[in-house]
Amino acid sequence: MSMSDATTKPFFLLLVEDEQADAELFQELLGEVAAHTKVIHMANGQEALDYLQQLGEELPGEQPRLRPNLIVLDLNMPVMNGHAFLEHAKKDERLSDIPVLVLSTSDHADDVQRAYQAHASGYLVKPTSFQEYTEMLRLMTSYWGQVMRLPRSS
Repeated sequence: MSMSDATTKPFFLLLVEDEQADAELFQELLGEVAAHTKVIHMANGQEALDYLQQLGEELPGEQPRLRPNLIVLDLNMPVMNGHAFLEHAKKDERLSDIPVLVLSTSDHADDVQRAYQAHASGYLVKPTSFQEYTEMLRLMTSYWGQVMRLPRSS
């Protein structure tokens, strides 16, 4: 498959973000640079883990739960934070091969180190301008959606 073919292939992203305004901004800016990307939003790590542990199941009144190509994870959330989510997801053999990018306001060295030690695939600091954020999302989706070879999403 050529890179141009990949731009039309659906790319499924799970966004784990507790701030609704941040989630809406992410999806709006992502839509400008990667309209082919389908986003499912969960408000905390526990919701995301529950979703992922029921992949493929057809729950009454819901679409089958699809396996994401990429998880974008905030760190500071109620119920289950990003660090705890990473620990649980990477220990689950059904989920451990899904790439997880941390997207946080924290640029603290301890947060970065801890995320990578828990097998995050990358760590991004939320940009402060719309222009930088849009460019970061363009690069992210180009890299993960077109350049990288990802595990099967079956």
